[in-house]
Amino acid sequence: MEGKIKTVRTIFKNGVFEPMENINLPEGSEAVVVFLEVPIFEKKPSWWDEVSGDENWKRALNRLVERIKEIVIPEELKLIDREGEREVIIILEGDETAFLRTLMEAGYHIYKTTGIFFPIQVISRKRLKRWQEFDREISRLIRDGISLL
Repeated sequence: MEGKIKTVRTIFKNGVFEPMENINLPEGSEAVVVFLEVPIFEKKPSWWDEVSGDENWKRALNRLVERIKEIVIPEELKLIDREGEREVIIILEGDETAFLRTLMEAGYHIYKTTGIFFPIQVISRKRLKRWQEFDREISRLIRDGISLL
């Protein structure tokens, strides 16, 4: 065998394996594809049909939700749309900083394994109440967001 062996993460889209990272593949390159079967869950979460997005995006979101629930017991877990960007909002009863790093690492892990990025905000119930008192737009977005619990 000539040449170097490289490992490149790919995703299967429209019948073709596409690299998930920018890489220059020379013409005539050969590849061996090892794939991970996507787990099939028996029951889709209650929010599944409310959320727009392709199957892979929803699966990644479901993995993130399950991971969040392993780390903390959130009071609320919402998906909001702010200026065309979807964000996951985690509302905790106590100090929002206590689990911040761990929750962000969970989001980063989902990104590393799926290539799908979810902006995450961790806030306390107290902060949300302040936002509501000042009639901040973010509080309305959270109130009207899709519950992921």
